[in-house]
Amino acid sequence: MRSKILTFVVAFCALSWSLNAQLMWKITGNGLQKPSYLFGTHHLIDKEQIKGFDKALAIARESDAVVGEMDMGDMAAAQTKLMQASLLSGKTCKELYSPEDYAFLDKEFRVLLGTGLDQLGVMKPMALNTVFILYSYLKQVGASKQPEAVDIIFQNEARQNGKKIIGLETPEYQADVLFNSSTIERQAEVLLKQVKEKGKYADMMNKLNEAYLQGDFRKAEELEKGDDSMNPEERLALITNRNNNWMKLLPGLMKQQASFIAVGFLHLVGETGLVSQLKKSGYTLEPFLLQ
Repeated sequence: MRSKILTFVVAFCALSWSLNAQLMWKITGNGLQKPSYLFGTHHLIDKEQIKGFDKALAIARESDAVVGEMDMGDMAAAQTKLMQASLLSGKTCKELYSPEDYAFLDKEFRVLLGTGLDQLGVMKPMALNTVFILYSYLKQVGASKQPEAVDIIFQNEARQNGKKIIGLETPEYQADVLFNSSTIERQAEVLLKQVKEKGKYADMMNKLNEAYLQGDFRKAEELEKGDDSMNPEERLALITNRNNNWMKLLPGLMKQQASFIAVGFLHLVGETGLVSQLKKSGYTLEPFLLQ
Protein backbone atom coordinates (compact mmCIF):
# COMPACT_ATOMS: atom_id res chain seq x y z
CA MET A 1 0.00 0.00 0.00
CA ARG A 2 2.77 2.43 0.93
CA SER A 3 4.58 1.82 -2.37
CA LYS A 4 1.39 2.37 -4.34
CA ILE A 5 0.70 5.61 -2.52
CA LEU A 6 4.17 6.98 -3.14
CA THR A 7 3.76 6.69 -6.91
CA PHE A 8 1.35 9.62 -6.69
CA VAL A 9 3.57 11.92 -4.67
CA VAL A 10 5.76 13.46 -7.37
CA ALA A 11 2.82 14.08 -9.68
CA PHE A 12 0.83 15.89 -7.07
CA CYS A 13 3.23 17.66 -4.68
CA ALA A 14 3.92 20.79 -6.56
CA LEU A 15 0.25 21.19 -7.29
CA SER A 16 -0.85 21.02 -3.69
CA TRP A 17 1.53 23.65 -2.73
CA SER A 18 -0.64 34.42 -11.61
CA LEU A 19 -2.89 36.92 -15.34
CA ASN A 20 -5.99 35.70 -16.95
CA ALA A 21 -4.66 33.40 -19.66
CA GLN A 22 -5.03 30.35 -21.85
CA LEU A 23 -3.40 27.03 -21.06
CA MET A 24 -1.06 27.31 -24.02
CA TRP A 25 1.20 30.06 -25.34
CA LYS A 26 3.07 30.50 -28.62
CA ILE A 27 6.61 31.86 -28.14
CA THR A 28 8.31 33.82 -30.94
CA GLY A 29 10.80 36.65 -31.39
CA ASN A 30 14.09 37.36 -29.65
CA GLY A 31 16.05 35.58 -32.38
CA LEU A 32 14.04 32.33 -32.48
CA GLN A 33 14.07 30.68 -35.92
CA LYS A 34 11.04 28.56 -35.09
CA PRO A 35 8.22 29.14 -32.60
CA SER A 36 8.12 27.21 -29.35
CA TYR A 37 5.07 26.56 -27.16
CA LEU A 38 4.38 26.67 -23.44
CA PHE A 39 1.62 24.50 -21.95
CA GLY A 40 0.37 24.50 -18.35
CA THR A 41 -0.35 21.05 -16.93
CA HIS A 42 -2.48 19.87 -14.01
CA HIS A 43 -2.09 16.32 -12.71
CA LEU A 44 -5.64 15.92 -11.43
CA ILE A 45 -7.28 16.72 -14.75
CA ASP A 46 -7.91 14.03 -17.35
CA LYS A 47 -6.94 14.93 -20.91
CA GLU A 48 -10.55 14.42 -21.97
CA GLN A 49 -11.53 17.39 -19.79
CA ILE A 50 -9.13 19.75 -21.58
CA LYS A 51 -10.83 21.34 -24.58
CA GLY A 52 -8.71 21.03 -27.68
CA PHE A 53 -6.17 18.74 -26.07
CA ASP A 54 -5.65 16.86 -29.34
CA LYS A 55 -4.64 20.16 -30.94
CA ALA A 56 -2.00 20.66 -28.26
CA LEU A 57 -0.81 17.08 -28.75
CA ALA A 58 -0.46 17.71 -32.49
CA ILE A 59 1.70 20.77 -31.81
CA ALA A 60 3.86 18.71 -29.45
CA ARG A 61 4.18 16.04 -32.14
CA GLU A 62 5.43 18.60 -34.67
CA SER A 63 8.00 20.11 -32.28
CA ASP A 64 11.64 19.08 -32.26
CA ALA A 65 11.69 18.46 -28.51
CA VAL A 66 9.28 18.08 -25.60
CA VAL A 67 10.53 19.77 -22.43
CA GLY A 68 9.14 18.87 -19.02
CA GLU A 69 9.91 19.33 -15.36
CA MET A 70 11.78 16.05 -15.60
CA ASP A 71 12.21 13.23 -18.10
CA MET A 72 9.55 10.66 -17.20
CA GLY A 73 11.00 7.93 -19.37
CA ASP A 74 12.09 5.85 -16.39
CA MET A 75 9.36 6.46 -13.84
CA ALA A 76 10.29 3.38 -11.82
CA ALA A 77 13.75 4.77 -11.14
CA ALA A 78 12.35 8.24 -10.42
CA GLN A 79 9.78 6.82 -8.00
CA THR A 80 12.52 4.90 -6.21
CA LYS A 81 14.47 8.11 -5.66
CA LEU A 82 11.34 9.91 -4.51
CA MET A 83 10.44 7.08 -2.16
CA GLN A 84 13.89 7.22 -0.58
CA ALA A 85 13.68 11.00 -0.17
CA SER A 86 10.17 10.83 1.30
CA LEU A 87 11.15 8.60 4.23
CA LEU A 88 11.96 9.90 7.69
CA SER A 89 15.44 9.23 9.03
CA GLY A 90 15.93 8.19 12.63
CA LYS A 91 12.38 8.82 13.79
CA THR A 92 8.72 8.21 12.98
CA CYS A 93 5.68 10.48 12.87
CA LYS A 94 4.69 9.31 16.33
CA GLU A 95 7.59 11.31 17.76
CA LEU A 96 6.40 14.51 16.06
CA TYR A 97 2.96 14.76 17.69
CA SER A 98 1.23 14.72 21.02
CA PRO A 99 -0.59 11.43 21.73
CA GLU A 100 -3.92 13.15 21.01
CA ASP A 101 -2.84 14.60 17.66
CA TYR A 102 -1.19 11.35 16.61
CA ALA A 103 -4.36 9.40 17.43
CA PHE A 104 -6.42 11.91 15.43
CA LEU A 105 -4.19 11.62 12.36
CA ASP A 106 -4.00 7.85 12.63
CA LYS A 107 -7.80 7.62 12.65
CA GLU A 108 -8.16 9.96 9.65
CA PHE A 109 -5.70 7.93 7.57
CA ARG A 110 -7.37 4.65 8.54
CA VAL A 111 -10.78 5.97 7.51
CA LEU A 112 -9.43 7.25 4.20
CA LEU A 113 -6.97 4.51 3.23
CA GLY A 114 -7.62 1.56 5.52
CA THR A 115 -4.01 1.95 6.68
CA GLY A 116 -2.82 3.89 9.71
CA LEU A 117 0.37 5.64 10.77
CA ASP A 118 1.81 2.44 12.20
CA GLN A 119 2.68 1.67 8.56
CA LEU A 120 2.62 5.10 6.92
CA GLY A 121 4.35 6.94 9.76
CA VAL A 122 7.80 6.28 8.33
CA MET A 123 7.02 8.85 5.64
CA LYS A 124 7.83 12.53 6.01
CA PRO A 125 4.78 14.66 6.86
CA MET A 126 5.01 16.42 3.47
CA ALA A 127 4.62 13.08 1.72
CA LEU A 128 1.74 12.09 4.04
CA ASN A 129 0.09 15.43 3.37
CA THR A 130 0.30 14.86 -0.36
CA VAL A 131 -1.19 11.38 0.01
CA PHE A 132 -4.03 12.62 2.20
CA ILE A 133 -5.04 15.46 -0.12
CA LEU A 134 -4.79 13.30 -3.22
CA TYR A 135 -6.82 10.37 -1.92
CA SER A 136 -9.37 12.69 -0.34
CA TYR A 137 -9.84 14.29 -3.75
CA LEU A 138 -10.14 10.95 -5.56
CA LYS A 139 -12.72 9.79 -3.01
CA GLN A 140 -14.66 13.03 -3.38
CA VAL A 141 -14.94 12.74 -7.18
CA GLY A 142 -15.53 8.98 -7.10
CA ALA A 143 -12.32 8.10 -8.97
CA SER A 144 -10.38 4.91 -8.33
CA LYS A 145 -7.07 6.27 -9.57
CA GLN A 146 -5.34 9.45 -10.61
CA PRO A 147 -5.70 10.44 -14.30
CA GLU A 148 -2.71 9.81 -16.52
CA ALA A 149 -0.55 12.93 -16.32
CA VAL A 150 -0.63 14.86 -19.59
CA ASP A 151 3.13 15.46 -19.16
CA ILE A 152 3.60 11.73 -19.67
CA ILE A 153 1.28 11.74 -22.67
CA PHE A 154 3.29 14.51 -24.35
CA GLN A 155 6.57 12.76 -23.62
CA ASN A 156 5.33 9.37 -24.80
CA GLU A 157 4.17 10.96 -28.05
CA ALA A 158 7.61 12.51 -28.52
CA ARG A 159 9.34 9.23 -27.75
CA GLN A 160 7.20 7.34 -30.28
CA ASN A 161 8.05 9.91 -32.96
CA GLY A 162 11.78 9.94 -32.28
CA LYS A 163 11.80 13.45 -30.81
CA LYS A 164 13.99 14.70 -27.98
CA ILE A 165 12.75 14.67 -24.40
CA ILE A 166 14.44 17.16 -22.10
CA GLY A 167 14.00 17.37 -18.34
CA LEU A 168 14.53 20.72 -16.60
CA GLU A 169 15.23 18.98 -13.29
CA THR A 170 16.62 15.66 -12.13
CA PRO A 171 14.52 13.35 -9.93
CA GLU A 172 17.04 13.91 -7.14
CA TYR A 173 16.64 17.68 -7.27
CA GLN A 174 12.86 17.51 -7.40
CA ALA A 175 12.77 15.08 -4.48
CA ASP A 176 14.97 17.41 -2.44
CA VAL A 177 12.76 20.42 -3.19
CA LEU A 178 9.53 18.58 -2.46
CA PHE A 179 10.57 16.92 0.78
CA ASN A 180 13.34 19.06 2.24
CA SER A 181 12.22 22.65 1.62
CA SER A 182 10.99 22.95 5.20
CA THR A 183 11.88 21.35 8.51
CA ILE A 184 10.25 18.11 9.60
CA GLU A 185 8.61 19.99 12.48
CA ARG A 186 7.11 22.53 10.06
CA GLN A 187 5.89 19.72 7.81
CA ALA A 188 4.24 18.07 10.81
CA GLU A 189 2.45 21.32 11.63
CA VAL A 190 1.15 21.69 8.07
CA LEU A 191 -0.04 18.08 7.89
CA LEU A 192 -2.06 18.40 11.09
CA LYS A 193 -3.58 21.70 9.96
CA GLN A 194 -4.60 20.40 6.54
CA VAL A 195 -6.15 17.22 7.90
CA LYS A 196 -8.08 19.18 10.53
CA GLU A 197 -9.27 21.62 7.85
CA LYS A 198 -9.77 19.05 5.10
CA GLY A 199 -13.09 20.56 4.02
CA LYS A 200 -11.47 23.93 3.40
CA TYR A 201 -8.69 22.46 1.30
CA ALA A 202 -11.07 20.23 -0.66
CA ASP A 203 -13.04 23.33 -1.60
CA MET A 204 -9.82 25.09 -2.62
CA MET A 205 -8.86 22.13 -4.81
CA ASN A 206 -12.24 22.18 -6.57
CA LYS A 207 -11.88 25.90 -7.25
CA LEU A 208 -8.35 25.39 -8.54
CA ASN A 209 -9.56 22.70 -10.93
CA GLU A 210 -12.27 25.05 -12.23
CA ALA A 211 -9.76 27.86 -12.68
CA TYR A 212 -7.49 25.56 -14.67
CA LEU A 213 -10.20 24.29 -17.01
CA GLN A 214 -11.38 27.86 -17.61
CA GLY A 215 -7.84 29.08 -18.24
CA ASP A 216 -8.40 31.60 -15.45
CA PHE A 217 -4.90 31.99 -14.07
CA ARG A 218 -5.79 35.17 -12.23
CA LYS A 219 -8.17 33.11 -10.12
CA ALA A 220 -5.56 30.39 -9.76
CA GLU A 221 -3.09 32.95 -8.45
CA GLU A 222 -5.61 34.21 -5.91
CA LEU A 223 -6.17 30.67 -4.67
CA GLU A 224 -2.47 29.92 -4.48
CA LYS A 225 -1.80 33.12 -2.54
CA GLY A 226 -4.66 32.27 -0.21
CA ASP A 227 -3.13 28.89 0.59
CA ASP A 228 -1.79 29.41 4.10
CA SER A 229 -0.12 26.01 4.16
CA MET A 230 2.99 27.58 2.57
CA ASN A 231 5.06 30.39 4.02
CA PRO A 232 7.14 32.80 1.84
CA GLU A 233 10.30 30.73 2.15
CA GLU A 234 8.51 27.58 1.03
CA ARG A 235 6.92 29.36 -1.94
CA LEU A 236 10.35 30.62 -2.90
CA ALA A 237 11.81 27.10 -2.90
CA LEU A 238 8.86 25.29 -4.49
CA ILE A 239 7.89 27.80 -7.16
CA THR A 240 9.98 30.96 -7.64
CA ASN A 241 13.48 29.45 -7.47
CA ARG A 242 12.49 26.67 -9.83
CA ASN A 243 11.05 29.17 -12.32
CA ASN A 244 14.30 31.14 -12.17
CA ASN A 245 16.36 27.99 -12.70
CA TRP A 246 14.27 27.03 -15.73
CA MET A 247 14.67 30.50 -17.22
CA LYS A 248 18.42 29.89 -17.31
CA LEU A 249 17.80 26.85 -19.54
CA LEU A 250 14.79 27.67 -21.73
CA PRO A 251 16.31 30.39 -23.97
CA GLY A 252 19.11 28.07 -25.05
CA LEU A 253 16.75 25.14 -25.61
CA MET A 254 14.34 27.21 -27.71
CA LYS A 255 17.20 28.63 -29.76
CA GLN A 256 18.47 25.15 -30.57
CA GLN A 257 15.12 23.64 -31.52
CA ALA A 258 11.37 24.20 -31.64
CA SER A 259 10.36 23.18 -28.12
CA PHE A 260 7.04 22.17 -26.60
CA ILE A 261 7.39 23.06 -22.91
CA ALA A 262 4.90 21.41 -20.53
CA VAL A 263 5.15 22.29 -16.83
CA GLY A 264 2.75 22.75 -13.92
CA PHE A 265 0.40 25.64 -14.68
CA LEU A 266 1.13 27.53 -11.45
CA HIS A 267 4.67 27.96 -12.79
CA LEU A 268 3.29 30.01 -15.70
CA VAL A 269 1.54 32.70 -13.70
CA GLY A 270 2.44 35.75 -11.66
CA GLU A 271 5.33 38.20 -11.77
CA THR A 272 7.91 35.43 -11.40
CA GLY A 273 6.00 33.00 -13.64
CA LEU A 274 7.40 31.79 -16.95
CA VAL A 275 4.99 33.84 -19.07
CA SER A 276 6.01 37.10 -17.41
CA GLN A 277 9.70 36.23 -17.32
CA LEU A 278 9.80 35.20 -20.98
CA LYS A 279 8.13 38.47 -21.99
CA LYS A 280 10.62 40.45 -19.92
CA SER A 281 13.42 38.55 -21.68
CA GLY A 282 12.26 39.86 -25.05
CA TYR A 283 10.07 37.05 -26.34
CA THR A 284 6.59 37.55 -27.79
CA LEU A 285 3.99 35.35 -26.12
CA GLU A 286 0.56 34.95 -27.69
CA PRO A 287 -2.28 32.92 -26.14
CA PHE A 288 -2.79 29.89 -28.37
CA LEU A 289 -6.49 29.02 -28.48
CA LEU A 290 -7.13 25.30 -28.27
CA GLN A 291 -10.90 25.39 -28.79
